[in-house]
Amino acid sequence: MPETAERQNSRGHPTVAPVRRKTSGRWLFALLILAIGSAILATVLLANDMQNLRAVYRHYGLPWPFEDKQVERAPRTLKGKRLAALPIKLPDHVLAVPDVANLGALVRDIRRPGDLFCAAFAENGMQNGGWQPSQFDSATFECLSETLIPSEDGSAQNASFFFIAKGDPEGNIGSIRMKLVAPDTDSGKKVHAMLVRAVELLIEQTQWGDLAAAVDHATRLEDFQVVRFGLSFKFTREFTAPNRFNLIVLPTGKTPAIKATRAYFERQDWLPVPPMPAPMVPISRLAAAP
Repeated sequence: MPETAERQNSRGHPTVAPVRRKTSGRWLFALLILAIGSAILATVLLANDMQNLRAVYRHYGLPWPFEDKQVERAPRTLKGKRLAALPIKLPDHVLAVPDVANLGALVRDIRRPGDLFCAAFAENGMQNGGWQPSQFDSATFECLSETLIPSEDGSAQNASFFFIAKGDPEGNIGSIRMKLVAPDTDSGKKVHAMLVRAVELLIEQTQWGDLAAAVDHATRLEDFQVVRFGLSFKFTREFTAPNRFNLIVLPTGKTPAIKATRAYFERQDWLPVPPMPAPMVPISRLAAAP
């Protein structure tokens, strides 16, 4: 039987009233929460053309139960005033085939100033007079070093090492030459070591790391010749004697591209730079002058 509680009515007689249960209220609250959650979940899944719901089906490998309908829309005519087409004339060189003969190329120059270049050789035992005018041409600057070691008994050949770098008064080096005479003697070995050190200095001063193999060839006294970026590096043995060697470094321009680049940067063909104008003096200073 349901639980009861005793109460008295208006006449004083006790009555029995049933106690209400709270279960119905809890169920109503749970149904309300479930409805709100379902509405939120449905909104999330169906939003953005049901893209989230599609992702759930793809995740679990389920076939898509709905049929995708493609709505074809008729093209809409744009309203407005259509501009008349204007002809455009391009210059002939825009569509013309490039002239290979007039194209430039990367060229390599000795960027180390002549005075610093010669000083580095002097610091390593190859004494020279520094970067100074040539005895035969005042427009040419050079530094020259020559080491001669006479034979002790006079019968053997003298050992010698010769070095010269030539350029212009601005310090631009145009060519380098080295000559070695190294007989099979102690003196020959000494000047041979000077040549190897000179080749190492040349690569260090110019930062031409790709010519590092020249050091090994100079050590073994083997021919080495390469042309890179318009510069020729050549170390060869003289055919007149087995112990004579020459090293020559100078620009070369056999291809049209290299010739065009060197001609473009040839300073002697440039127009002279006008002198800088004198700074203008303010009128207030002129008025204040005595």
